[in-house]
Amino acid sequence: MASQEDTQEGDAKAQLLAEAFEKEGLDAAYWLPKASQILGIKCREALQHLEYEDYLKLECEVRHPYEKKALQKLLKITDDKMTTKEMQKEHSEKTKQRQEEAKQALKDLTEMLKSRSHSQDAVRVKAEALWQAMEIPKEFWPPPEKLLAYQLENMQKQLEQQEQSAGGRENIPDMEVSQELSPEQKRELFVFMEDGMKGLWSTRIKNPHQSHSEDEDWESVEGDLDSLISECLDDKWEEERMQDILRDLEDTFPTPEAPGQSQSKSDSSESKEKEAIANQEFLQLLKRLGLESHYPRKMGLGDFHTIGKTSLQDSQPSQDKELPFYFLQKLLTVDYRVRYLTCRERSSPDLAPVPQTTEQEDQQSDSFEQFFNDLEGASPERASRDSHVHPMDLQMAIFHCADDFLRQTLATKLAFCQLALPLLVPNPSTSRIEFPLYALSQIQRSWKEADKSAKQAGTKSYSNKLIFQAQTPIVSFIRIGSSASSSKSQLLNALLSKRKHDTFFHHHCRGSTRERLLMEGLVEIAWYCPGRNPDDAFDCCVAFCNLHGDARDHGAQLQFLQEISAVNVAVVSELEHMDDRGKKLLKDLWQSERPLVCLLTEKEDVAAGPASKTIKIGIKNRNEAELMDQLTKTIGNLLEGSNPCFSLEACVDKARQHGFIVDADQPACVTAKGKAKELVELLKKEKLSEIKSQLLPLQGKLWYQWCQKDKELTRLQEKRNKSIEHHRSQIEQEKKAIRRKQLERAFPLNQLMKSFLGFLQAQPADTKKYFLQWMKVFVDELSCGRLEELRRDYHKLWSEILTREKSRKETCVDDELPNLIDALSDEMNDSSIGLEHLLREAGQIYEALQLMNSQNDNFEKLPEIAAELMVSGYPVELMDGDASYLPLRWVEAIFDSLIERLGDKRVFVLSVLGIQSTGKSTLLNAMFGLQFNVSAGRCTRGAFMQLIPVGEELQQDLGFDFVLVVDTEGLRAIEMANKHSLNHDNELATFVIGVGNLTVINIFGENPSEMQDVLQIAVQAFLRMKKVNLSPSCLFVHQNVGEATAKEQNMEGQRRLQEKLDEMTRVAAQQEFCDISSFSDVIGFDVNTHIHYFAHLWEGNPPMAPPNPKYSQNVQQLKSKILQAAKKQSQRSILRLSSLKDRIGDLWNALLNENFVFSFKNSLEIAVYRRLESAFSQWTWRLRSHILDVQMRLDNKIRNGDLQNVTRGHLEGLVQETSDAIEKEMEKYFREDKDCETLVQWKYSTELKLKELKETLLHETKKKCENLIELQKEQRKLDARKLEYENELLRKSRELAVSLKGKSLSERELKDKFTPVWNAWIAEVPRDAHRLERVDIDAEIEDVLVEHFKEPGIHARIKSSPKGRGFSFDPEKHIMKKKHYHLFQGSWGISISDVINFQHITDNIIASVKANIDKKEEEKRDYSRSFIHEILNEVQEGVNSVPSNAECTFNRAYSIDLSLYLCRMAAERFKAMHEAFRKANDPVVYLSSKREEFFHCFQISCQGATSVTTFAVLLCYKIEPALRRAVYERTAKDIAVDMQDKLPDFQGNRANLEVCILKYLAEQENFEYFKQYLTSPKQFFESYIEIRVREHCLDGTGKLRNFLASSLDHFHNKVRSAISSSTQIVKDRKDREDKISLWLDEFCRELSEVINLPRSDLKGIEHQEVTDIEFLSRAMAEALDDLKEKLMEELSEADLSSFSRQPHTILAEHFSGCWAQCPFCGTVCTNTMRDHDGDHQVVLHRPQALMGWTWVVRFFFFEFGTHKLVIDICSSLVASNCKFKSDCGRWIPYKRYRDAGPPYSTWNILPDSSMQVYWKWFVSRFSTQLEALYDQKFEGKGKIPESWRRITKQEALSKLDKH
Repeated sequence: MASQEDTQEGDAKAQLLAEAFEKEGLDAAYWLPKASQILGIKCREALQHLEYEDYLKLECEVRHPYEKKALQKLLKITDDKMTTKEMQKEHSEKTKQRQEEAKQALKDLTEMLKSRSHSQDAVRVKAEALWQAMEIPKEFWPPPEKLLAYQLENMQKQLEQQEQSAGGRENIPDMEVSQELSPEQKRELFVFMEDGMKGLWSTRIKNPHQSHSEDEDWESVEGDLDSLISECLDDKWEEERMQDILRDLEDTFPTPEAPGQSQSKSDSSESKEKEAIANQEFLQLLKRLGLESHYPRKMGLGDFHTIGKTSLQDSQPSQDKELPFYFLQKLLTVDYRVRYLTCRERSSPDLAPVPQTTEQEDQQSDSFEQFFNDLEGASPERASRDSHVHPMDLQMAIFHCADDFLRQTLATKLAFCQLALPLLVPNPSTSRIEFPLYALSQIQRSWKEADKSAKQAGTKSYSNKLIFQAQTPIVSFIRIGSSASSSKSQLLNALLSKRKHDTFFHHHCRGSTRERLLMEGLVEIAWYCPGRNPDDAFDCCVAFCNLHGDARDHGAQLQFLQEISAVNVAVVSELEHMDDRGKKLLKDLWQSERPLVCLLTEKEDVAAGPASKTIKIGIKNRNEAELMDQLTKTIGNLLEGSNPCFSLEACVDKARQHGFIVDADQPACVTAKGKAKELVELLKKEKLSEIKSQLLPLQGKLWYQWCQKDKELTRLQEKRNKSIEHHRSQIEQEKKAIRRKQLERAFPLNQLMKSFLGFLQAQPADTKKYFLQWMKVFVDELSCGRLEELRRDYHKLWSEILTREKSRKETCVDDELPNLIDALSDEMNDSSIGLEHLLREAGQIYEALQLMNSQNDNFEKLPEIAAELMVSGYPVELMDGDASYLPLRWVEAIFDSLIERLGDKRVFVLSVLGIQSTGKSTLLNAMFGLQFNVSAGRCTRGAFMQLIPVGEELQQDLGFDFVLVVDTEGLRAIEMANKHSLNHDNELATFVIGVGNLTVINIFGENPSEMQDVLQIAVQAFLRMKKVNLSPSCLFVHQNVGEATAKEQNMEGQRRLQEKLDEMTRVAAQQEFCDISSFSDVIGFDVNTHIHYFAHLWEGNPPMAPPNPKYSQNVQQLKSKILQAAKKQSQRSILRLSSLKDRIGDLWNALLNENFVFSFKNSLEIAVYRRLESAFSQWTWRLRSHILDVQMRLDNKIRNGDLQNVTRGHLEGLVQETSDAIEKEMEKYFREDKDCETLVQWKYSTELKLKELKETLLHETKKKCENLIELQKEQRKLDARKLEYENELLRKSRELAVSLKGKSLSERELKDKFTPVWNAWIAEVPRDAHRLERVDIDAEIEDVLVEHFKEPGIHARIKSSPKGRGFSFDPEKHIMKKKHYHLFQGSWGISISDVINFQHITDNIIASVKANIDKKEEEKRDYSRSFIHEILNEVQEGVNSVPSNAECTFNRAYSIDLSLYLCRMAAERFKAMHEAFRKANDPVVYLSSKREEFFHCFQISCQGATSVTTFAVLLCYKIEPALRRAVYERTAKDIAVDMQDKLPDFQGNRANLEVCILKYLAEQENFEYFKQYLTSPKQFFESYIEIRVREHCLDGTGKLRNFLASSLDHFHNKVRSAISSSTQIVKDRKDREDKISLWLDEFCRELSEVINLPRSDLKGIEHQEVTDIEFLSRAMAEALDDLKEKLMEELSEADLSSFSRQPHTILAEHFSGCWAQCPFCGTVCTNTMRDHDGDHQVVLHRPQALMGWTWVVRFFFFEFGTHKLVIDICSSLVASNCKFKSDCGRWIPYKRYRDAGPPYSTWNILPDSSMQVYWKWFVSRFSTQLEALYDQKFEGKGKIPESWRRITKQEALSKLDKH
């Protein structure tokens, strides 16, 4: 019961607290959890105890400007800590002062106007002074032409009212009062302002007031005004700040110095190369190893990191030249056995060959005496100069050839392998000694030692300490004399690791030879690092130096060692024969202050002398264990005294004194180190935990806020009376404001960032590398000490919390402890400083600068810096580990810079995933030599990427140029445990798996819970990839698994892992709503080959344990496996840098959304598909164009009577060649395109679509030919009768001409003779011919309509139906509901999809009727009553196409209105058809039209022309109409071809054409065009193409005339050719008497497919008396030329209306792809292919207001329409929590719109976070016209956001260019 009462009490307190928030207008559901989580507030009483600092914590969570003020009121504090009284007083004083200034200015201005003696300029100046005093913004000052008198009167009233109300308002703060006023007070204030400012408010000021004047939504008014003020300030701010920022950037990025001025020069100059040649032995060694081209210091990190052939397999070198790169490869994988690498002959030299002996020799050898004598006389074998290279010579040869950066990497890897490092290196060419301090500066070691400074015994830990900075005692080992029995290096190895590991190479090591070239005089160093274990040899870290060779020969090295050593150990031999040098050397050591331990190789035991600093130990025949114990104890005792400790950094001065060359003294290194120190000094000026907030401010709170706002864009919500687009607009403004704040904090750049960026941009590459290394050293040094303390405190506190939780005492755990540990965690994070934070700051600066939309070059230098670092081998942050966010613009800019620098290279992406601290980064470092640990004492956070080049010899084989390795932070990180851990891990895993071609999933140990965690996350990510058609692969690495000796053990582990994967797959499948039961169903996974077991990393216990060789072998095997898998991967998955950039963007944008699978947009596939659409468009155009040619040729043959039947086979034969060529080209495209593996998924459907198009075109062509053949059969009788009359008239005209022959008559006299005779002839024709009657088409249409509808009043409706008006589909008038679920009827009760579907049906009916009429006109048919019935049937079929189960259908009014419109439209065209048919087929009409032709023949005959001339003229009269028709037909096609070749609109796919249409609409800025586009998209599509055709042809340059002239020339040449060939054939046929008939036969045959010239039409002229065929040919040529000139004159005046088939219809048919419309916004699908595969999609979705949709208010089960237009856009809605009503009446979330079924489920509508500015600009630009069009209003939830009104047309057009 108690617990229940407590719960009730807690609920009551929470309710009171919620009421307190709601009272101030704060959303309790949002703010209660925030207050509880951030401040721990549980009740209302706690509010009064809060202070200003508490308010600041809550301020970070503010979403709207008013919330900040409401919080201040709730907590009873002000933003600037001023009391209300003080603010009121200050405000009152300012107000009075301002009023006095305004009154004086008003008085002066009034007097000036009354006197009228001042100039207009003077009056204007005084007026401006008044407006300034009244604080009227300059942009709202009235224009000069406005009369001031009326304005002054209003201002006088305003000032008086201000004075009267000043006393009452004295206590009201200036800005804070607005929140205190009641709505009534706000209304009064508004009226006061409106009256006082009459004539001064601009439209932009009026809009916010007027739009809310009715509902008095003061919050909206204030928000709009805030936005407007912000915009004004933004513009002013951007102008002023832009210049400052540009100047600051120019100062930061000065012009780089010439490389010769600052580029460091290597110590190895040309003279030293000559010296190297002088050292012949060294030169021979280099040649033998193939290193001569790399000496001196020419081998860089590229040689180390580049993936070469040795990476593909774990093999051994077969020749000496392979040794260096095998050495580097093995060292890369931290295999300490690299120290023993040799290249031996295939026949092993370890075994002596068995000699082949004769029987006699065998018998002689049986004598023992002989054998013994042979033993005594055996001479030593002479050392062969051709033996293998000494391993240490190999190592040192590489060291001498390496540059400083490779040396550093070599030293770091050798140290990791617990191998000795070179400290003093004699140069084999110059004999000078080098001290490689820089090479040793990155080595880190960890150890624990006794804390001698503490009062109580304790342990002092060093974690990842840079060893060159560590103060340690140094013990030097030297040798005096030579001893084959005792090895100094062996003694050191036994001392350091008890002979478990050879730290120093000695002559008993494998691969050692007697001769070594580069070891003499070399001093190596190694460190002993204790672990506070009982068996530690020493209690503190000790450095051991080993001088190779006899110390007597290396005085300089010996002297240096004496100076730095705490203890000297000398191995002394040949005491009896020691020369003076040796004695002197021993004497110096004995006299030195440093203790001396002499190891006597020739003494077995030496009596212990009195305690002193010189100790002698005999080592001959000694037990090694005892000797080591004695030596260890001796050295330990000697070190316990106050012996000097040196760091290598401290030794450098002594090295310089000895004249040694120090690598860190190179000018570039010195410059870089100096700059690094300078920057670190800047860091030291700030408290460690405040460095980020003070010097790197952009990546802190502001960046987190921006990330939160950016994520909100993918989770849009309706708020009160605000729409989704309002919410979106508000978020965009808030994001912009945050970026502006970032810029304000960023510029002017602080000295740290200015110096850092300037140095990286201006310096040469080597200097930058030195700089980055020294920066890492100094920054780590700065933070590591404090981080160690914080970790100890964290561990201590965490342990205390665990202890208390375990004890579970009655008293609850102290609430302070979790807070303390959170504070410690935050301080640890704040105190972790690394180079990645500096680069992250540069990224934030770059992203903030994008706000400026400037193209200044200095902006681009920021990503160029990061790209150069990547190319140089440095890791760059991909995902911010602190904010868990990806700065997309920054990353994209880096990739753009990489592409500019390297080219668009192919990249294989390898990512790694695993639980935190499981050795992921170590694995990558061992595999590729990478250094992913980003700062001291910290694991990887976020995700980093690093480029690794692939060797040229492998690029072709592998199929890529680079490997991009992505390392990620560990999953289940402790610091993320109390945060959004699970979601964060899932997002991270999804991202890296999606980016990677292959993901290495790292599992450590055999902890089942850890394994389950990582598997669950990885499996879900792979499942998501499968659902979005990505197919990455994976390898599992099971680390730290013991040696599995039995195969069964491995098999058992694999079985368990397989079961676990399948189990996790089933769990993930349930979460992702798919039916998959096994992991192998998700990706191709083989449990036998895709799991790799790794041995323990260490061979023993750290810190002195070397890495396990088995681990290194596993690394090499895994690396080979990865590269082999990469080689087998399809080229589809190997992306180029540009495509990878897009993939990263797609993945990240999808991850931001709650539903990854739903939101993923595969930009790469979209781009590939669009290219395929463009290619498909070209292929189909070629096919369509060819079939058009075929159709024209066949039409001519049919009209000429040469073709009576068209078969399918004949047609296929005509197009086969072109079709085959297109198919081959398509096959080549799918086979050879760079994205062929992506294209393959559409190959079958594209082939099918092309085949279907071919079938359709052939079917249409065949049908047209058959119709034309039937039509020609019907025409034949009419034509025969016409020909008969024509021949008769021709005969009579000739007879008349003969009767007048020889008389000289003028043309007038000839006409007078011809006309009466002609009229008499024509009068005779009707007696024989059947005249065609004229039909009253209007009457017939009325009869058919009345008969069809049988509707009362139909006559009146027909009569009143206006002519020439288009059909307007009205949902309210033309749609009826079958079922009524609503209380009221209206358009709001009809779903959007229904209206779109009905409009689509209407458009199809109209288009079908028009196409049918076009076809009849083309066939030159006569009108028939059946045509009207066809139209009515078309309407009825459209009405019947509505599904029977649909809620809505067309009503009777629709059928009548549409039928009336179509019949009216068709009537005019039917009349024209009827007249044209009568003219062509009525003999009288036909013959009358030929009057001039007959007169011309008559005239020629009368003038005495020959029969040949008459024949030629008559024939050209016959040719003329055919030639004219052919010219127009060909020209129409030529225009379409030319436009497709030259205009960008028609060179791509439908989406490209759609963008061009949108640009055209914006440029025209004509609402009527937009209206047509929105209501009738297909009709406007055709209209637009027609407009473009007209612009192209009628551009004033005579282009149409040129097209027509070209076609005329073509046909003229064809006819000339026919004349010539016909003449030749007739000349060859001597046997034929009827030459003219034969000539006509051949002439018509030649032109059968060219023009419409039937042979039968020429019967009347074949009886001409023509015998001279040559003369005929010349006469025809002359007549044809005359005809050409005549036609040319006619064509020069032609326009596009002269074409029977318009050019735009050809293009419209070609581009008429899919016409499906979005069920939400009505946008048309832009797919080029009709009936395409996959979902519909569009270029841009648009606001639903463009379809006239308004908001619906739901009240219980009833729905009421409003007059408020919907401005929301589909692509925003699908990322919101809004719902829509489906066709079946269910309310479905937009996020799951596909659940509504067709047509919704056939669309792919992706969330789009871009601004979508085009349609927003349109809505704001034409809002008034849209309101008038739909009789609705943009108000309330449909109010247009202010940000939309700020979009310019130019901005809208520029955004279109990106689509």
